[in-house]
Amino acid sequence: MASKVILDSPEILDESLVSLTEACHCFPVRCSRPAIERWIRHGSRGIVLESVLVCGKRYTSHEAIDRFIRCQLRIEPSTTHSEPQ
Repeated sequence: MASKVILDSPEILDESLVSLTEACHCFPVRCSRPAIERWIRHGSRGIVLESVLVCGKRYTSHEAIDRFIRCQLRIEPSTTHSEPQ
């Protein structure tokens, strides 16, 4: 019998998955697991942290966390810092 996989964000399966407990350590500021669960369910400022449910366990990814933070800060992924002239 195949494992049940519910895809909230199917592209996340091709990324570096981390458990929600591990994800707490991936943010630049200290955050709790309940905060991460809230960002997955309800979002923050209209932005939801992408996740996937695999065999009853919820995962996010390093890349999804990066996208979430960039959206919160309104930073484009391709933004580069240029030196003032």
